[in-house]
Amino acid sequence: MQPMPYRPSVLRTTGLTLGAAAAGIATFLVAQGSMFPADGSDPPPSFLALMVLDLLLGLAAVGLLPLALRRAPLGAGLPIIALSSLSSLAFIPACMALIGIAALRRPRALIAAAAAYAAAVAVDLAVHPDGDLPWWAVPTTAGLLLAVLVLVGLNRGARRQLIRSLQHEAQSAHREQEARTSAARLAERTRIAREMHDTLSHRLSLISMHAGAHEYRSDLDRDTIRATAAILRETARTAAGELRTVLSVLREDPAETAPQPALDSIPGLVASARAAGSNVTLQMDPPLQGEATASLPDATSRHLYRIVQEGLTNAQKHAPRQPIRVSLTGAPGQGITVAVSNPLPAGTASPGAEGLGLVGLAERARLAGGSFETGVRGDVYATTVKVPW
Repeated sequence: MQPMPYRPSVLRTTGLTLGAAAAGIATFLVAQGSMFPADGSDPPPSFLALMVLDLLLGLAAVGLLPLALRRAPLGAGLPIIALSSLSSLAFIPACMALIGIAALRRPRALIAAAAAYAAAVAVDLAVHPDGDLPWWAVPTTAGLLLAVLVLVGLNRGARRQLIRSLQHEAQSAHREQEARTSAARLAERTRIAREMHDTLSHRLSLISMHAGAHEYRSDLDRDTIRATAAILRETARTAAGELRTVLSVLREDPAETAPQPALDSIPGLVASARAAGSNVTLQMDPPLQGEATASLPDATSRHLYRIVQEGLTNAQKHAPRQPIRVSLTGAPGQGITVAVSNPLPAGTASPGAEGLGLVGLAERARLAGGSFETGVRGDVYATTVKVPW
């Protein structure tokens, strides 16, 4: 399949056309001036007729040039080359049209353009013979000019093809990166849904147990019934919220039976990192360590643990033996901010936000209704996640 021809912008086409018109008029004036009688006598009527014909054909060639530049390099270019046989004003537009045809890099089009050029030169020699020059001078000069124009056009076509190839490669790489990012998001969503499976099952079991008590026991007083109904309502509300997250993911294999780590597991995670040789400093606000965390949704609690886990992994991978600072601040009604930061070793590039682990963190923050930021601040690389509470 032949590549689409290059089409310059309308502004560039207008500029090239005006430039060709100005250069063509200058060529026309020089050519016509050189043919005036040297003794100052009036030129013959045939000379004036040829001059008017030259001007009209040249203007027609200039009018066809935008079409040759944008839509029909061959269809409009060949008539322009043909018009240059009787018009010096059309010479510059013909050169530009010939370059455009050569840039197509199609042998048949190039042969047609060369034939039209040779015919134009032959007609020009027949109409304007010059007995002062040897017979081979004009054909040789015309052949050299043709070779130069063809080489310029071929070079231009090769450059355009290279640019198109590089653009296609860049687009392909971009699509592949988008596919990897989408796969990472999907994997993270699946992992989140699997983590929520056990908790959701537990809540549904509680609902079933309390509902069964109401079904088989008739000795319950009003206060007990009211308290049980409140438990059922709160448990059902929490389970419904978690179920909305799980419904979008199809479970492929059984979940682990071990309880999923959550907010209260972060100190143990930091202790494990320290035992592995990392210098980790942990700061947690008191509300994040007390009974107030009972009001924190289980999914958000698990998100916070995974965010700290990925932050530690990222720091250990890209900045080994550098001190790591983990900070968790917040309170009910104020939200929670998790920040993991570490100095960057000298000469080490930023991990970048395109890592798939960081894509997973961004997805967790989005699902929790929060925000995600990562990047270099001064000489410190920091990852900050904010989630509501």
